[in-house]
Amino acid sequence: MRWVILAFAFFGTVLNFADKSVAGYAAIPIMKEFSLNFTQWGLVGSSFFWFFAIAGVVGASLSDRFGAKKIMAIMVISWTIIQSGSYLVSGLTGLVLMRVLLGIFEGPYFATAANLVTKWFPPERRGIAIALMNSGGTIGGLVMAPILVSSISEMGWRNTYGALGLVGIVWFVLWLWLGKESPKQETETLISGVTKPASKIGWSNIYPVLLSRTFILVCLATFASYWFLAWMQTFLAAYFVQAIKLTPKEMGNYASIIGVTSATLTLLFAMFSDSIYKKSQSIRKSRVFVGGGAVTLAGLLFFSMTIFHHPMYVLFVMCVGKALAYVMFVLWPAIAANLLPGRGGLILGIGTGFAQLAGIIGPLVTGAIVQSAGDNVILGFDYSILSIGTLMVLFGLAFLLFCKPDMQAGGLANLRKNESVS
Repeated sequence: MRWVILAFAFFGTVLNFADKSVAGYAAIPIMKEFSLNFTQWGLVGSSFFWFFAIAGVVGASLSDRFGAKKIMAIMVISWTIIQSGSYLVSGLTGLVLMRVLLGIFEGPYFATAANLVTKWFPPERRGIAIALMNSGGTIGGLVMAPILVSSISEMGWRNTYGALGLVGIVWFVLWLWLGKESPKQETETLISGVTKPASKIGWSNIYPVLLSRTFILVCLATFASYWFLAWMQTFLAAYFVQAIKLTPKEMGNYASIIGVTSATLTLLFAMFSDSIYKKSQSIRKSRVFVGGGAVTLAGLLFFSMTIFHHPMYVLFVMCVGKALAYVMFVLWPAIAANLLPGRGGLILGIGTGFAQLAGIIGPLVTGAIVQSAGDNVILGFDYSILSIGTLMVLFGLAFLLFCKPDMQAGGLANLRKNESVS
């Protein structure tokens, strides 16, 4: 059953990222249709994340209370309803409103789905499980790029949203039929028909975890990686077409190559991390060293894109760099879940919410940087890439050197044992 749950989480992630990516791939036609400049387009990209982080915390926390199955079902059917509103969009205001609503209901998905997956897989297999789930983002955002680009060209961006909405309805119906909460609760539900709520943990025990050096460094490293993700979702298509001078068709093919290659490499990194954990039982050796090293190296690779602009070199860097950046998304849930046992939805929601602040800030900063370069679009994009690389190197190194989760993991569990004894 665990693989069925993982398959649903995977395809939900595919749909989630496909929904996110339509606006990015349709950037040029939408900007032309509504006469938008780069600053305004940065606002559109940023608007998706305005309430994304808050919604992520609230929604993921609710999954601890009401169950991940219910929350995931509500989210997916909401995407369908909101995307149908694309037919009513007639200007910047409507576009921003649609993106805001979509962001609210997509915000809790990763934390909720990751929390569900960790319930079904043991610690030594969570890296590859989360990687497989996360690869759905690559499939939805990049591997499907030729399909999305072709659909946008042939049917228009509104009908493309409509088609994704129909896929969402299929997922929703199958999930209500086949989805389960957890191995333990699957049996309990058959007996009682009720899903157990999350264990009660006092905020006096939660606050020290959220303010700990380990969790803060996890958030910073994930923030830097998410800045890159937000850049790809909002500006990758424009960068390929206007800076690298690819045709829309070439852009779609490049994005697909990046998706397949980076997803494969990310899975290999996850397997490597899991193998280290299995041998050492050390979170620092298996998750921190691999994740921190990957983020730092990705930042250094992005720096080189400002020197070499040849399309093939850019393709190479994006394939390898994206895989390295995504390693952090794969590994941090395994770290966070050990810090707050019993409240995985809460801590994953808070961590995801903080990281997603980069989605608010990043597109606005990138849009302003590119716009400030005037007609020199290549220079503007180079400056934006430098900002990404700097964040990833600084926060990646800090995470690599100073994050020591083994010293903290399980601390809350001991506190809870003491409380139960007293």
